Amino acid sequence: MTLIEILGAMLVYCISVIVQGTVGFGANMLAVPILALINPDLVPGPVLLMNPLMNAIFTIRERGNVDKFGLTWALIGRTPGMLIGVLALTVVAEDRLGTLFGVLVLLAVGMKVSGLHPTRNRRSLLIAGGLSGFMGTTVAVGGPPIALLYHDVPGVVMRATLSPYFLIGTPLAIGALAFAGRFGTGDLLIAAWLVPALLVGAAISHPLRGTVNRGWIAPAVYALSSAGALTLLIRSLV
Repeated sequence: MTLIEILGAMLVYCISVIVQGTVGFGANMLAVPILALINPDLVPGPVLLMNPLMNAIFTIRERGNVDKFGLTWALIGRTPGMLIGVLALTVVAEDRLGTLFGVLVLLAVGMKVSGLHPTRNRRSLLIAGGLSGFMGTTVAVGGPPIALLYHDVPGVVMRATLSPYFLIGTPLAIGALAFAGRFGTGDLLIAAWLVPALLVGAAISHPLRGTVNRGWIAPAVYALSSAGALTLLIRSLV
């Protein structure tokens, strides 16, 4: 990776973490398609490595508001989805990974803007956890399926529940990727460059949580994510 690519990736990831810490979602949805355009080596491994640290910070910050029932069943559902995701990465040709990334990021955006309001129960949590595990393992964007089920809760509950969900689930995905030979020391080195960006982004987001007008942030995240995913998809197909 060149110095310009590293600096660009750090800036993109810092902004993405600020969004996540402010509104409770969006870090990977925003970052993944842009990072994949900067350099495909940035996803999914290095971004997945950042998830436990990011979510540990936000879990501590939002502790005390976790939906334990939802967290438990979503994690149970995540495991088979994660294994299917690893299988998908092993059978898809490397030159077609950009297509997979683009399609799944667009699917994630579609879920967020669909207006669907599914009922949160054991069955829906298992299904959402499975889909989240698949998407989180393949493209590091596993939040939308779970976030859809928490459309009716305060932001503090969503952040408090999703943060430990990814804090627990992401290391499992990394382990599965490593076992399948899709994760190595190169991912660790690239991830190290993103750590300062994550810490700066988390620090900036802390005072913004209750002051930023969130009405325009979500549409901006969806627009930028879609533009990045479409560009990645077109570049991969052409």
